[in-house]
Amino acid sequence: MASKIAYLDGLRGLAACVVVVSHFFQVFVPSVFEGKQEIAHFSFESFAARTPLNLLFNGNFSVCVFFALSGFVLSWRYFCTKDKIHIYSSALRRYFRLAVPATLSVIFAYVVMLLGLGYFDEIRQTTLSSMPDPFLASSNFPIMVQEALFHTFFTYGSAYNPVLWTMTYELFGSFLIFGFLLTVGRFRLRVIGYAILALLLIDSYYLGFVLGMALSDLKYSGRNWLTVIQRPWITPFLLCIGLYLGSYPYVGIENTIYSVLVWKTSSFSFFVFYHTIGAFLTLTALLTSSRLQSLFSRKLFSYLGKISFSLYLLHFTIICSLGSYIFYQLHPLFSYGLNVTLTFILTTPVIFALAHLFYRFVDAQTLSILGRWSKRIFDPLIQKKTRSMQAEKTKSM
Repeated sequence: MASKIAYLDGLRGLAACVVVVSHFFQVFVPSVFEGKQEIAHFSFESFAARTPLNLLFNGNFSVCVFFALSGFVLSWRYFCTKDKIHIYSSALRRYFRLAVPATLSVIFAYVVMLLGLGYFDEIRQTTLSSMPDPFLASSNFPIMVQEALFHTFFTYGSAYNPVLWTMTYELFGSFLIFGFLLTVGRFRLRVIGYAILALLLIDSYYLGFVLGMALSDLKYSGRNWLTVIQRPWITPFLLCIGLYLGSYPYVGIENTIYSVLVWKTSSFSFFVFYHTIGAFLTLTALLTSSRLQSLFSRKLFSYLGKISFSLYLLHFTIICSLGSYIFYQLHPLFSYGLNVTLTFILTTPVIFALAHLFYRFVDAQTLSILGRWSKRIFDPLIQKKTRSMQAEKTKSM
């Protein structure tokens, strides 16, 4: 059985790139996230923020794509084999798979902070971003370690590297999937379990994990039920609706094409809900389109998929240190627009270069070590189970 599905990795890689762009915008073009005309630097900001153009920098939608992909990827082997060993193996590795790279990204940010290389505070008066300075976290080493190993994964902590707010969702969402599969994964009426979870989590990022797992179930649990909707017009329709919902704006939706999506309520998070449903529909479109699968399986997207986690973990610290420093130095020399453009051009290659190195020496090595560790533990169990099944077949003949 293949270890990865290439086109899903490709989608993850594209989503990671959008997150990188979103944080460039958050630092240098903050009006698209804050909705304040008085801090706008360009005439296009208000229009871009409130139309599907925001897909180019809608990082929250990309995060919802990550969550839906996790739900799908963490469950598909189980649905193919109905073997719980795949769940036990994934569960045993999951914290370490996330924690080793994430902790090193926190240490990276911590070192940048201690060396005084964070220049975000120096450019704030110019960029007008109200984003908190990520380099104001505690310099106390034990506190940093506690944040990296515990708060990042159990309390939604993100003091040193703000992108790590997703790690608690990833960890808890993963074990939500494992628990569901172990308890009701073989029941024919597990659709009831999906419905209950969806209702309970409808106003939460965890809904993405449930919907991703349901898609995996539909595709791999016996008959591929997704073939029912494989029609020439359905995939484009699903993709268009998914991207429309996924582009639900950060700022006010009054008098926009999104105003029809909102009803009066005091607490419901339309922002999270529509991004999650958009991610679900976009993933469904990918799973039902051979053309899209071929596109996202190409070498460029495959490479982006490989380095996507490393890219996600490192980019924010680099933008707020090197990127801010470049902007700070160029500000007296160029107009604001040209300065932002040059900052992006000069910083992006460094982000990708460091992400490549981090993938090669940290992320890939972590996966390799955990893979060998898991193999040592579970291969004897798999072999024992295989011999038992063969013995039963022999007896029945």
